[in-house]
Amino acid sequence: MVQFGLLAMPMAIVVMSMKINAFAPSPSSTSRDGSRWKSPLFMGKKKKPSMAERRKRRSRRTPSIKVERPSVLAELPPVDAWEKPAPTEVKPSDPIPAEIDNDSVVDGEADETVAKASSLVESQRKSVDCLTFVRKRVEEYFPIGDAAKALVEKGYFVYDGFLSSGSDEDVAFGNSLVAEMTEESFSMLANDKLERDITRLVDGEYVGGIVGGERYADCPRLTEYVVSLTRHLPPLLNNELVNLQSTMPKLDTTASMGTLRVYDRNTRLGAESLLSAPSSEDAIKRPFGVICGDGEDAETDSRRLTAMLFLSVKDSDANELGGGVTVENEVKYGGVCDRMILLRSDLCSHRQEPWKGNAEDDKAICVTVHFVKETV
Repeated sequence: MVQFGLLAMPMAIVVMSMKINAFAPSPSSTSRDGSRWKSPLFMGKKKKPSMAERRKRRSRRTPSIKVERPSVLAELPPVDAWEKPAPTEVKPSDPIPAEIDNDSVVDGEADETVAKASSLVESQRKSVDCLTFVRKRVEEYFPIGDAAKALVEKGYFVYDGFLSSGSDEDVAFGNSLVAEMTEESFSMLANDKLERDITRLVDGEYVGGIVGGERYADCPRLTEYVVSLTRHLPPLLNNELVNLQSTMPKLDTTASMGTLRVYDRNTRLGAESLLSAPSSEDAIKRPFGVICGDGEDAETDSRRLTAMLFLSVKDSDANELGGGVTVENEVKYGGVCDRMILLRSDLCSHRQEPWKGNAEDDKAICVTVHFVKETV
């Protein structure tokens, strides 16, 4: 028994030593960095390296990379360089604006409003004065009886000084009105508000409608003349025609057609030079005709009376400047300033003479109003 125990004891010690050495590194083993283990034979849990040691190990494993600075950034300072900035200049502050006087602003706006209101009142006053003046000329001065009789017998009637005759006050206002209408006509010509009459290309004439509405501002006095004449002349003429037992149809008191015709001498001379057209009066005579025309057009045309008002230069020589109207088989009536010529639109054969003008009187005007028959 004793002998068995002595033999068994060394065996147990060997087994225990093998179990313990199973957890220890081999004496010849090396660490990751190539050094041998310095730990004792009996080593416990491995110690966790610090962050600094980890960075040191990574730097040993990874070779350093040199980054070259791009040439594009050569003019710029490196990001790790610090340059002292220039001292900040303190600019003087803007002066504090003076306190706005609200009373002066209100007064300025009030003055502007008053000026606009005054301008509007003045415009309305001129409009009323013009409408009233034309009505007065028709009802108090125009010889309506003689005009009706002449229209029945001859088909036309001529009357001078339609706007500028009578009392000194009426003459002054009429001359002023004629001047305003003339200025409006020339302004429309200068601002391309009129179209070239291609049917009379060589004669240098421009024509346009007097329609009011949005175009009222182009020619307020001309528009008011047409409106007032349409409102007041037909009723008086209708009564006279009834008394004369005329077959002429009644004229409408609410509708008419207004047109403006302006002659420009420079345009005529330019057209004659361009087209090599003769400039003698005989060579440019126009044919006679009726305003409504002939045939089927005359039956559908509603115009029955035409009023032409000439606004040439006052006291000018009509024979020298041309213009006016020649009635067939009758005499020629020149385009004297403020002369009105009434024509039967459906019966009176006539021709409107071309203007000639001269270096001083190079423009002339004719305002035409076509009165239409009354519709049932």
